[in-house]
Amino acid sequence: MVHTGNYDIDSEGLYKFHRRRTELLHEAGADLLLFETQPLMREVMIEASIAEELGADYWISFSCKDGQHVNNGNLISDCAKQLSKGYPHLRMIGVNCTKPEYIVSLIHELKAATTLPIAVYPNSGEVYDPVSKTWSSESSENALDFGAYALSYMKAGASAVGGCCTTVEKHILQVVEARKKFLQEG
Repeated sequence: MVHTGNYDIDSEGLYKFHRRRTELLHEAGADLLLFETQPLMREVMIEASIAEELGADYWISFSCKDGQHVNNGNLISDCAKQLSKGYPHLRMIGVNCTKPEYIVSLIHELKAATTLPIAVYPNSGEVYDPVSKTWSSESSENALDFGAYALSYMKAGASAVGGCCTTVEKHILQVVEARKKFLQEG
């Protein structure tokens, strides 16, 4: 089951939900606001409009169901195109809370649609079961280790690489090693 963001709330309700929280973070002095794990554009557009009204720098990160689509089915390239003009405070666009094997394709989709820097921080590769509320490993002979994935993301053009759900210290250490290797090869 994928989180699609199909809430039982209208746009005004979403605006009210996000406005005060965003305002408080901005007023507290946050350097950058992260609107992450976004499954659909309707909510993203509301969050972006709030950040722009406040003059706050921000980034938006989508959760995706495959190598081309955000969780609700929109093409990530269309989302990026829509955000590429008229949002002067948007500093980065990206993907998080997504299977690691989809990320290189998503980076290519984003790079084709925007000149914004790209951040990626996928899950470790485990799969969430909303019924049992547990994570489990998906064993795949083709799966790379997290460091190899991270290196492939850097080579594909990601400006920032990290981890989301079920990533732990060893995964982040692998990202650090991948960055060293990437810079040495560069």
